[in-house]
Amino acid sequence: MKNFSKILCVVLALVIALSAAACSLTPQFAYEKDDVKLPIGVYIYYLYNAYSQAQSYAQKSELYDSATGKYDGKKSFLKMEITDDDGKTAVAEDWIKDKAAENTKTAVATMTKFNELGCTLDQTEIDQAKSYYKNYWEQGYSEQLESYGISFDSFFMAGYTVTAMEGEAFKAEYGTNGPSAVSNEELTKYFTDNYVSYKYFSANLYKTETTSTGEEGSSTDTGTDVALSQDEIAAYQKSFDSYASKLSSGTSFDDVVKEYMSDYNIEEDPRTENVEVISEDDTDELKKTIKDMKDGQAMTVTIGKEENTKQIYVIYREPIADKVEEYTAADSDNRNSVLSSMKHEDFDKLLEEYAEKMDIKLSSSCDSYKPSMFEAKK
Repeated sequence: MKNFSKILCVVLALVIALSAAACSLTPQFAYEKDDVKLPIGVYIYYLYNAYSQAQSYAQKSELYDSATGKYDGKKSFLKMEITDDDGKTAVAEDWIKDKAAENTKTAVATMTKFNELGCTLDQTEIDQAKSYYKNYWEQGYSEQLESYGISFDSFFMAGYTVTAMEGEAFKAEYGTNGPSAVSNEELTKYFTDNYVSYKYFSANLYKTETTSTGEEGSSTDTGTDVALSQDEIAAYQKSFDSYASKLSSGTSFDDVVKEYMSDYNIEEDPRTENVEVISEDDTDELKKTIKDMKDGQAMTVTIGKEENTKQIYVIYREPIADKVEEYTAADSDNRNSVLSSMKHEDFDKLLEEYAEKMDIKLSSSCDSYKPSMFEAKK
């Protein structure tokens, strides 16, 4: 009887051990409901990214020691107050946890919205993206992220799948027949009111100094840039003013570029063309000049603070109306980028409100992972 009791105890111990092992092998989820499942690795990945963000904010403080990763002598930066790009101030550790939870909930809201709108992802694009991400994974990400409990599948889901779902949900929300469909008239008005179309070519008003290196008279670039002579600069100014004048008189940009290439023996097409929104806060001197121009205007401008960095430009601001069809037509490749510029902030807010409405509760498994885990590994 005693032997039987001992055997029974051993059997029970084995059952308990096997049950515990089975539980440990059961996939853990940060969120799991209906068709939406986010592995715990996705949450850890967001936590990891938030940790890196918080550290970059901490590094802006004089109290932070970049050599040790500590602040105020020997304390972990996790206990330090940081201020993020939105001006929010919080203890780094709390900010990291809040940011990871926020990103995980946004991912849940995105996937739910994706499903509700009946969206799908193209399998060919998924396969191509997976191959691309696998490359990065095998070049070093795996060694680092797996040690934190982030699998390739979680890495791919957080890095690609959720973002791709967001893009498809966005198009379905604001596209034709979508819940918040944007009409062609609305999109055209936004495009013409906010976008700028421009073309330019330029020349350096400086040269790189060279010196003779030997008996055969060969030259070597010394790496020193020096300004052109006043006569050379005046010649460029005269030519470029002439090009701008011809553009203003109706000569096509193509013809003016050909003339410039012929005049200066240039073989490769030197033009730059773009259609974009130029922000009021843009500090680029060239962009600021273009923004202040009028549609149909051509001008010559010299940019550069030092004499040995100056460049001369011929800029033509093309009438934005000429680009409407190319950027807003239903079959245009550029339509989605204009729509994104117009509505991305609205969609971010929509997802934020949607997440609040869903009252998303993350799994208690998330509580097992702390920002300090990344510090310990480092």
